[in-house]
Amino acid sequence: MPTALIAEDEPMLAAQLKSRLADAWPELGIVGPAANGDEALLLARSHQPEIAFLDIRLPGRDGLEVARTLGGSVHIVFVTAYDEYAVAAFEEGAVDYLLKPVAADRVAKVVARLKARLRSAPLDLAAVLSRLAAKDAPATLRWVRASLGNAMTMIAIDDVLYFQSEDKYTK
Repeated sequence: MPTALIAEDEPMLAAQLKSRLADAWPELGIVGPAANGDEALLLARSHQPEIAFLDIRLPGRDGLEVARTLGGSVHIVFVTAYDEYAVAAFEEGAVDYLLKPVAADRVAKVVARLKARLRSAPLDLAAVLSRLAAKDAPATLRWVRASLGNAMTMIAIDDVLYFQSEDKYTK
């Protein structure tokens, strides 16, 4: 189940956004709301949401600074009453830009865009590597496949004394 952080310093607007999201995406887990930029970063670090809905004008660190700090680890949607920040928002990698008060039809479009992004998001390399490390795989190499002319042979690694590299070949 995906999770989303809401960072909004106006409680009524945070509640409205949460309600609109619940209608458009009932299975989305909500983290927050965070009332300022520092609280948003703390919640993002502790809950690691996939999505962040950030107000641009937050006390302390603003939403643009929060997005910059989070980097590409979270899909960002800016929610603000000011349309003049749109270019800066997209420069920080925003998925979308919602103007307050948020309309249900716009939230539905954002949700569709986010779902598409989450489906096509690249694999989390760290998670893949940890799953591979946890598997019971042989700890050491036991055989080397070698060719001599057209013939292929398997050589036990215990029988190898050394490898010699020459140009693009290994002997």
